[in-house]
Amino acid sequence: MTTHLEHALSYIAEGWYVLPLKKRDKVPYFPFAPQGYKSATNDPETAIRWWSAEPELNIGIACAMSGLVVFDVDERSGGTPQGLAPTLTVRTGDGFHFYYETKDGATFPGKLRQGVDIKHNGYVVAPPSIHPSGAVYRVVSPTVKRRAVA
Repeated sequence: MTTHLEHALSYIAEGWYVLPLKKRDKVPYFPFAPQGYKSATNDPETAIRWWSAEPELNIGIACAMSGLVVFDVDERSGGTPQGLAPTLTVRTGDGFHFYYETKDGATFPGKLRQGVDIKHNGYVVAPPSIHPSGAVYRVVSPTVKRRAVA
């Protein structure tokens, strides 16, 4: 896979909901996602329409809609992955995202500890998106997702 469209379609094939984000940014691309992450889709035809029109848009994954909870480790804020079980891991512009499956109705606090936020309501930026710093989001551990405890 090389294009953002191919990646978006692979996420949809996983059962995840994707949304277009501005190029080199973390913000929804409102012409296609007027309701932010609530505009996310798992419809391949919609994704094809979005990324065919704007091939360089970043990709967001709506967490709760996709049955995911993502632990966002921000190294600049002192976050470390200590204590997090091995799972699908993505290198971000300034840390890591650890993806876990979760069940419907699960709730999570917004923060695990200093430097580690919990993303459940909302979305995360997905590979191969480009961080505002120019860093490319990339998978560093493709380990199968594990179930999170709510």
